[in-house]
Amino acid sequence: MALRSRCPNVKISVWGRSEERLKEVLSRGLADSASTDPVAAAHGAGLVILCTPVGSMTEIGALLAGKLSPGAIVTDAGSVKLCVTEKLAPLFGGRFVGGHPMAGSERSGLAAARSDLFNGAPCILTPLPTTDPFALQAVGAFWTSLGAAITTMTPGEHDRLVARMSHLPHALAFALVNLAKQSLPEDSLKLAGGSFRGATRVASSSPKLWSGILIENRRETASALREMSGLLDSIAESLDQEQSDSLLDFLTRAKEYRDSLPLPAHDELS
Repeated sequence: MALRSRCPNVKISVWGRSEERLKEVLSRGLADSASTDPVAAAHGAGLVILCTPVGSMTEIGALLAGKLSPGAIVTDAGSVKLCVTEKLAPLFGGRFVGGHPMAGSERSGLAAARSDLFNGAPCILTPLPTTDPFALQAVGAFWTSLGAAITTMTPGEHDRLVARMSHLPHALAFALVNLAKQSLPEDSLKLAGGSFRGATRVASSSPKLWSGILIENRRETASALREMSGLLDSIAESLDQEQSDSLLDFLTRAKEYRDSLPLPAHDELS
């Protein structure tokens, strides 16, 4: 939708598993062609973007390897980069560029899509030393054309960052909901205020999608969870010892850092 609205002359071909959904895509004029066969969908493409769960990318990449047009560039939109890069770079060489647009919400499917999703959103690219400079430039130009702001880093740096900025917050949201469910009366959710709703919004995300993401980035996410456990223990200790000065300092430092966060283009960005 973003590409259609901003670059109306670009030819778009879409792959998907559901013929019904693909028919809807075509009926709404969002693509020029569509297929349930990834090789057919990518035929003649100059840029191929893998927008599947991370665990599916290797299988699809293997199907596409050796069947793309000469010079075709391949990128992805997965939220884990080290495992994706390790598996796809050998298949596509320097023409593969790992990417992660940091935009989305807890909703999924075509009904939740919108054309302004990437306006002002960060997009992280994770080139390797062997990445073709032209391919990197082309992928950066693609996401910039959709309104995203490009940052580059290594796949490992990316996975460490998103474990703490995205994957940990999702894990905590799921954990907070489960804590309320197991320790409060059954009808307590009707009393939930803005803080609980805001802190747990992303717990409405697809469990299947997020279990895959957390497993794929398990080392960094587990490390972040243990770091968070230590911080929670320190808060509990301050409360047990009635250390109001220590607690105030902890909360003040967090507020100052949080207040420096740039305003998002959309409330739903995650």
